[in-house]
Amino acid sequence: MVATIMTKKKVPFDPKSLKFLTAVSSAEYSKPTLKMGALIASVFDASHGVVYVGERASEFHGSSVNLTRQNLDNWNIIHPGLEVLEWALKELKTLSPENEELAKIQFNPDHVYEEDGRVRVILPDDKGCRIELVLREGELVDQLRKEIQLEGYDLAIIGGSQNKRHLAHSILQYLPSSIFVLQKFNPRKKYKLLLLVDDSMATIKSIEWGALIAEKLGWPVRTLTVSKTKRFGAGYQGAADKAKAYFDSRGIEVEQFFLTGDPVRTFVEFAGDNHFVIMGASTLNPVKQFLFGSKPIKTLEQTDVPILIVR
Repeated sequence: MVATIMTKKKVPFDPKSLKFLTAVSSAEYSKPTLKMGALIASVFDASHGVVYVGERASEFHGSSVNLTRQNLDNWNIIHPGLEVLEWALKELKTLSPENEELAKIQFNPDHVYEEDGRVRVILPDDKGCRIELVLREGELVDQLRKEIQLEGYDLAIIGGSQNKRHLAHSILQYLPSSIFVLQKFNPRKKYKLLLLVDDSMATIKSIEWGALIAEKLGWPVRTLTVSKTKRFGAGYQGAADKAKAYFDSRGIEVEQFFLTGDPVRTFVEFAGDNHFVIMGASTLNPVKQFLFGSKPIKTLEQTDVPILIVR
């Protein structure tokens, strides 16, 4: 029944209704993250927010400051994040030279406002330029969660971290959106899309997102279904069949793989270093995820390839 519904849809969702958020930390380290964020936003024709999360400035502790009274020079002393956001806007222009509306926009220090517990750079809402620039203070995951909830973002795009275990647990437990973690992303590498297919509901949305990425970027598509035993049950086999039917309906060639073993270990070994992995989020409750982990958490901990985890 699900396969019938999926193949009849010309467009599984309205991409223009989607909102993506890219977290940046500096021009030195965040260029690949911003580039991929802009690319993925263009694939889905989604609006694109860029957020810098910095440590809470000691000058603000215990006080209420009208941020609109601070000029850009003062902000650059207190908050280097504004310089990073200015860089991000310039970089987005470089990445989209054909976007004439974006090219017209300038970073204006007079258009910096405090609202809803964060600082926002007001940009013209022109057709073809749906961009937000935001500065927040505090702990990274907490501030990303607040921004996602406030603006209703569908996807958070973040770079990798050396503290992978803490990062994996934190972002997958506390961020309410889909999550794309770049890790060791190489923009010059030709990746293959690898969709991890099982009988969960999240697999359906993963397939829809994977199809759009494959169509726009022209990357080869593989699906991988892993069973702990030599027998693939009706649920797993049916999910794999429905995935193939959906890609076929969109004219996308797909290679299917069925392997047995520990799911996470098999995912990681198969992905190697040349796949862009897409998988559904866990349906386990947060307590069980914290105590026992989940397939997405363990996969994110053990591999360095880019991973898109879809809710």
